[in-house]
Amino acid sequence: MTFEHGGAARAGVLEAGRPGDDETVVDLGHAALRDIVGPDPSMLALITAGLDRIEARLAGAAVPAAARLPRADVRLLAPLPRPGRIVGVAHNYRDAIAERKIPAPETPVVFIKESATVIGPDDAVVLPAGIGGVTYEGELAAVIGRRAVAVATDAALSHVAGYCTCNDISASAVIRADGHFRRGKNFPTFFPLGPVLVSASDIPDPQRLRITLTMDDATLQNGSTADMLFSVAELIAILSAEQPLEPGDIIATGTPAGVAPMRTPPTWLRPGAVLTTEVEGLGRLVNPITEKDLADHRERPRR
Repeated sequence: MTFEHGGAARAGVLEAGRPGDDETVVDLGHAALRDIVGPDPSMLALITAGLDRIEARLAGAAVPAAARLPRADVRLLAPLPRPGRIVGVAHNYRDAIAERKIPAPETPVVFIKESATVIGPDDAVVLPAGIGGVTYEGELAAVIGRRAVAVATDAALSHVAGYCTCNDISASAVIRADGHFRRGKNFPTFFPLGPVLVSASDIPDPQRLRITLTMDDATLQNGSTADMLFSVAELIAILSAEQPLEPGDIIATGTPAGVAPMRTPPTWLRPGAVLTTEVEGLGRLVNPITEKDLADHRERPRR
């Protein structure tokens, strides 16, 4: 995880408390852990150094009480506030393809999301006023941990550092008008990510995870990664054959059925609502929705 405390951001480890106890955060920026973590306690630096190696060192270390912070005293940020690249994949769930009544693609349909779109847990998704319909897309995010160049499918998952929940917010009306994904996928705040990065070792099979998304009290998506057309391993193999995947790159692996434009009436994002995206085993990502007039940069109040 990445968190903010005392005005500084750094990586940490979220520890579940015993029944009746509060969660705590191991502060990986604490001086007592420098020999284990190294001089840069950022998540990207830890991923580059090897999360599995850092975890192994921490498992055998005596963590002083001063390096543990109450969860309530810190603010969670996106696990990777500025990833290297975000590679999105469209039309990658069989139920979503069937819902749209389109042919299944023979190769992954990919697009790029800019790292500046990333926000964290509890951060607001800001809709530009007058933009037209904007949809949610709950997804599994795979974070690359080791450089991948033309890797084989059966070796691909060894290049994953971990997994997160993400929401590929998309301005559907803009995408239709433009005829491509570039602008409609890349408005600021359009990539909520979090709440934590779960190590790949804790997710033995990324193709057996439930994905759900609710807006306020309504469940709008309820799917499974088992329904992916191209698995996480296949995506890594295909993408790495085209260009290298580097540590800290993210693959947003696609979304199941139930997105806003496919519902009657469409369930577009609306100011004042709250999105909750959850991937099984990865935590709940909660984001309120607001609206802002881009001309005057004044955020409109929630209802």
